[in-house]
Parts: sequence; structure tokens; C-alpha cells
Amino acid sequence: MEKNGYKKLLRNFHCHDAIFVSCCSLALLIYSLYHHYFARNTSEWKTSPYLFPTLISVFGFLLAFSLLMDALHELQTPEETEKPTGEQKLTGVFVVIGISLFYYLVMPLLTFVPSTLLFLLALFIYLGERKWWKLLLLSGATTAAIYVLFGIMLNVRLP
Repeated sequence: MEKNGYKKLLRNFHCHDAIFVSCCSLALLIYSLYHHYFARNTSEWKTSPYLFPTLISVFGFLLAFSLLMDALHELQTPEETEKPTGEQKLTGVFVVIGISLFYYLVMPLLTFVPSTLLFLLALFIYLGERKWWKLLLLSGATTAAIYVLFGIMLNVRLP
């Protein structure tokens, strides 16, 4: 990276977001670990009320890493791509809200697994994925992972 590369990196909004998410995740991790080990908590990790904040902080660190990689990628690629306008961004927000509302309305009719599969398929198609095998793989794997993690391992009642 050149001499001005660090300045450009620090001006990048993805880098700002990565720093903010990292700080929040670190604070949440310290909070949950401190209260699990030093508070009057005698429960195991799997039943501890501080397990969920710890998991959220780990996912926050993964998100921060992803944002940092986006910032580095933007530095290495020339700015020839067309940036979306405010109207295009607003249209995208309404499309995602519409797909989510449809998901909410269809959930009681189709149950969790099929409606989540359709929801993810619709979102991936809207986001630009056109290869059918990737659509099915991503949607199916994500739905299966959520079902196994929450429905089976954590024994959360899914709709």
C-alpha cells in the first residue's frame, strides 16, 4: 500500500463502520465474559444468559472483518463503477421491505423452512445472483444452518 493508502483507508466509510462495529463487539465481549465469570452466575456456558451476547460479539467481529476487506478492495479497484443514486438506494430499501413483509405474511401458511427458503431465493435474485445452483446452495445451506442451530441445537420453537 502506498504512502497515502492509509489516509484513503481511514477516509473510507467501510473502514469507519469496521472500527465502530469492532469497538461495539469488543465492549459486548468484555461485558459478557466479565459477567459470566465474575458475577454471581453459577450456570454453565450453554445455559448462561451471557452466551448470546458473546455470540453476537463474535458475529460482530466477523462483520467488521468483512467491512475492512471491502474497504481494502475499494482501495485496490479503480472508481470506474457507477455508484447508485439516492433514488436507487431508496427503491432497493422498499424492495427488501416488500420481500420481508411477504415473508412475514407467508410464514404462518408455509411454516419456517419453505418460507425462509423462498425468502432467501428472492433476496439473492434481487441482489443479482443468476446461477441457479448457487441460489439453491446458498438458500438451502442457510436455511438448514438456521434450522439446525436454532430448531435442533438450541431447541427454539420456530414458526
